[in-house]
Amino acid sequence: MRKTKQLLALLLAGSIFLTGCGKGETSNDRSTASSVPSGSADASSVTRNMESNPGNTSSANDEETASDSPSQTSETPVPTAGVITPEQGYSDSDREISIVGLKEYKKIKTDKYTDKAGKGKRYLVLFLKVHNRTNEKVYFNVNYLSAKVDGKKIENTVLFNEPEEYPTIFSNIAADSYYGGFIVWEVPKDWKKLEVTYEGWRDSNGLTLNSALTKKDLTEPEKYSQTAYDQYEEE
Repeated sequence: MRKTKQLLALLLAGSIFLTGCGKGETSNDRSTASSVPSGSADASSVTRNMESNPGNTSSANDEETASDSPSQTSETPVPTAGVITPEQGYSDSDREISIVGLKEYKKIKTDKYTDKAGKGKRYLVLFLKVHNRTNEKVYFNVNYLSAKVDGKKIENTVLFNEPEEYPTIFSNIAADSYYGGFIVWEVPKDWKKLEVTYEGWRDSNGLTLNSALTKKDLTEPEKYSQTAYDQYEEE
């Protein structure tokens, strides 16, 4: 009887020991699993990639952003202020502009038309010569012209006639050619100073042309002749 009790006691103790060992192993497994963060396989893969390519630290998103950004930024033309006087014109690699006359008219009359300035007014006509040195035609645009007389803004006017046989300057100027033309304003007969600004090349070349003229600059225009301009081209 005593041996039977001892045997039962040993079996019970063994059972408790085995049960305790099983619980300990299960607890350790759960603890180990909970200590590994979600997505650890991806993290380790990234780590291996960085170790194998230590110089490649930019992400795919950074590469996409870099490819989307423009490689060059368009440059804005450097502003240039050109001054034109009756004695000195303006010249660069693309163009040459000069004043070839400035004249007042009370009336301009031909067989077909008569242009007459208003009371106390005069037509003030500016004659220009332009050399287009580029290989493309250039349009002298009226929308980029502004003028002032004695500090007051004025608008250029339109004539039925062509003074001194000059055509209007607001026209296409053929590539690599000379062109003569006029601009006209109706001004008070006692005007003192005319200021003219042309910004037709500002957006493409940054060029703005300015001219300030007085009655001292009144001169007869040089005779207009397209044949003469053609000779300029041949030279």
